[in-house]
Amino acid sequence: MTAGAPFRFELPDDAAADLRAVALLGAGLAEVRVMLADLSEAHLTLQQDVLQQRQRDQERDKAREQAAGAPTMLRWADLDRPAATALWLWLIAWVGWLNRRFGLAADLPPCWPQHPPMVEELTALAAAWHASYDSRAHPDAPLRWLESFARCRQRLRAWDVSRCRNGNHIPPSTDLTWPADWRDTALDAVEADLTGRPIPATSAVPAPPDAPPAADPAGGDPA
Repeated sequence: MTAGAPFRFELPDDAAADLRAVALLGAGLAEVRVMLADLSEAHLTLQQDVLQQRQRDQERDKAREQAAGAPTMLRWADLDRPAATALWLWLIAWVGWLNRRFGLAADLPPCWPQHPPMVEELTALAAAWHASYDSRAHPDAPLRWLESFARCRQRLRAWDVSRCRNGNHIPPSTDLTWPADWRDTALDAVEADLTGRPIPATSAVPAPPDAPPAADPAGGDPA
């Protein structure tokens, strides 16, 4: 009798009590075998589901880890709208973690996305962090990143020229911006600098190494 086969045992009407007890016991054992077989099958199915779910979780975590790494394009001036959107979301998430980890309220105002110099500084800092804490990085890379981070905090305070505080963004004052004609002024300064510099004599220019020797001005042979 297999584990899943029903118990088939017919007793005569005048069977003794002990035989009837044996028959009931056999029927009960048969039901237990069927239940155990079903339970074993359910266990195997559950085990397969758990293994598959674990594999999916590992693949998802790996994908998230790869997505959390630094984007390939970090030059803000060259980004189109989709690339800039992805970079913004990545950077905002990372800076949020950085603030929670190190407490940057005294160094970085919450309106930092409205300060382009801070955006550039934080973008570089985030990219360096991901590279420094990569599993393939040199063991002292995190320490070097922390040293760079300490200098970066000083620069972040310097970039906050309008002193934004407590969630209040203060646009930089107009007297702190370059005038519209700054390029013309710069070219005028260049011209004034060049005017005072001597023009080198053409005779002082050395001849190329493969050029023939110059002729004597008096008509003689070359030296």
